[in-house]
Amino acid sequence: MTISDDLRDQLDSLHSISVEIAALHEISDIEQRALEYCLQLTVSEFGFIGLLVDGPRVMDVAAIEGFERVGEEFYDQFHLMAVRRSVVGVTIQENRPTISNDVPHDPNSVGQPQGHPPVRKFLGVPLRVGTDLIGMVGVANKSDGYDSDDERILTTFANQVAVAIDNARLYERQRAMITSLEQLHVRLDEAERTQLLTRERERIAGQLHDQIEQEVFSIGLGINSLLEGDDIDQHVADRLLAIRHLAVTTADEVRRAIFALVVPGHGEGDLVSEVQSLLRELERRSELETHLVVSGSPLPRLGEPQDVLVSVVNEALSNVERHARAGTVLISIRYEDDRLDLVIQDDGVGVPDLVLNTFPDSYLHFGLRHMRQRIVEFGGTFEVGNGEEAGTIIRVSLPVSEAAG
Repeated sequence: MTISDDLRDQLDSLHSISVEIAALHEISDIEQRALEYCLQLTVSEFGFIGLLVDGPRVMDVAAIEGFERVGEEFYDQFHLMAVRRSVVGVTIQENRPTISNDVPHDPNSVGQPQGHPPVRKFLGVPLRVGTDLIGMVGVANKSDGYDSDDERILTTFANQVAVAIDNARLYERQRAMITSLEQLHVRLDEAERTQLLTRERERIAGQLHDQIEQEVFSIGLGINSLLEGDDIDQHVADRLLAIRHLAVTTADEVRRAIFALVVPGHGEGDLVSEVQSLLRELERRSELETHLVVSGSPLPRLGEPQDVLVSVVNEALSNVERHARAGTVLISIRYEDDRLDLVIQDDGVGVPDLVLNTFPDSYLHFGLRHMRQRIVEFGGTFEVGNGEEAGTIIRVSLPVSEAAG
C-alpha cells in the first residue's frame, strides 16, 4: 500500500494536532478546535461534530464550523437530530465511515431543512471510545470530492478527538466531585450546630402552634358566638368586632412567626433539595408514603420566593399529617421559562366545601389564608381543591424570571 504525499504530510502534522487537542479540558473547546482541524485536514467548506445523547437515537450537533449564513434560531431548532436513515445518519446507524460525492442523488438522501447550506459532497466518520460509539464528525463540500485518504486521515483524527472528549467528561465529573466534597466538608462542620438550632426552632414553633395559636383561635370562636346573640348592644358589638379583628391580626402574626421558625430561610440548596428534606423528615416521623416529581430545568436558589414556597410545602405537609388521615403525599414541581408550578396532593379525607369557599377571607383558617397571602405577595396564584376521588390538592404558580436572576 502506498501513501500519497498529501496524506503523508497530513499524518506528519496529526501528532502535534492531537497533542494540542488532548491538552484541552473543556468539551466545547475540544469540539470547536478539533472541528477547525477537521476542515483543514480534509479541505472542506463546512462541518459539524455531533454527540449522542440518547443512545443511538438522538444526536446533538454540539459544534459547527463554516455555517456563517445559519443563524442562532436555525441552530436552536435543528441542533437536536433524530438519527434516521440518511446521508448523515448512516454513519451512526452502521457505525462506519461514509462518503457521498453526489449527495442530491444519493439513495439515502432525505433533503435538508430550509435555510441549511446546500450539501453536495459529504464525509462522515464515527467518534468511538474503544468499541463505544459516542457521536460522529461530518465534513462537507470538498471541491474535488472525498476519497479513501480523506476517510483515513479523518478517522484517525476522530479517534483522538473521541478520547479527548471522553477525558474531558471525566475531568468534569472529577471537578464536580471535588466541589461536592468541599461543600460537604463545610456542611459537616456546621451540621451539628444547624441540627440543634433546627430542633430548638421546631420546639418553639410547636409551642406557638399548640398553645398561643389555638388560644387565639378559641378567642375568635367565643367572640363569634357572642356576636350571634339577638340582644347584643350595637356599641358592644362594635367593640367585639374590633377585638375579633385584633385576634385575627394576632393569629396572622403568630402564623408568620411559626413559618419563620420552621423554615428559617437560611438553606443553601435549591427548591428541590429543600422539599426532598421535608419529605424525608415527614416519612421519618410518620407512616406517610411520599413522592416527588420534578420536570423542566431546576433553577438555583431563588432567595425569598423559595423560602415562601418551602413554607407552603411545610405547612401543607403538617396539615396532611395532622388532619388528612392520608396514606400518600405527592408533590410535583414543574419549571417553566417564566414561572414555577408547585402541586401538593394527598389521598386523605379532603377539605369541607365550606372551608374551600371561605378560607381566603375567614379568620378561622389561618394556615390556608396565610399561605395564599404570601404567594399573592410575590405575584403568584394559590388554589385549594379536593381531588376527583379523594384528598386535597394545593396548586401554586409563581413567576420566577426575575427571582431566578
